Amino acid sequence: MGRSAEYLEAAADRVMIQDLLARYAWEIDHGTPEGFAATFSPDGVFGIPALSLRAEGTAEITGFARALQRTMPNLHHVMTNVAIDLEGDRARGRCELNEFMALPDAIIPNVQGWYEDAYIFDGAAWRIQQRRTFFSDSAAGATGPLAEFSAAFFSAIAKYQRD
Repeated sequence: MGRSAEYLEAAADRVMIQDLLARYAWEIDHGTPEGFAATFSPDGVFGIPALSLRAEGTAEITGFARALQRTMPNLHHVMTNVAIDLEGDRARGRCELNEFMALPDAIIPNVQGWYEDAYIFDGAAWRIQQRRTFFSDSAAGATGPLAEFSAAFFSAIAKYQRD
């Protein structure tokens, strides 16, 4: 059974976008703010609509990542059920998000929700052009054992909150 060149190219694009998502999670959890920002296009946007949060461009995304890593250490992002719709050098995607924090005495679920993404191929690699984060529970991370960490996080990201 043969496969067309278009079919194989679409499969390769989907694999590369899934690799991009793995690098995104690895960089925010274990890497550098600069490495995290490099998963986005230079004009990329990271947003959390429920928090009115918007970090736009490499400098702001790097600053957001630095604040997150400083105030919420030991986070682990798990993305599953990835669905990608390709449109040439652009694509849209959705995936489930489960975020956990490793504390000295327990691993605590922090966030459950999903991402809605726009990707762009820049001629060399796929990048995130826009990522919007949605929570299944609007109180995600703000109550329970993570409330202490969340307060520091919300304070650190205040400059990225916009109406």
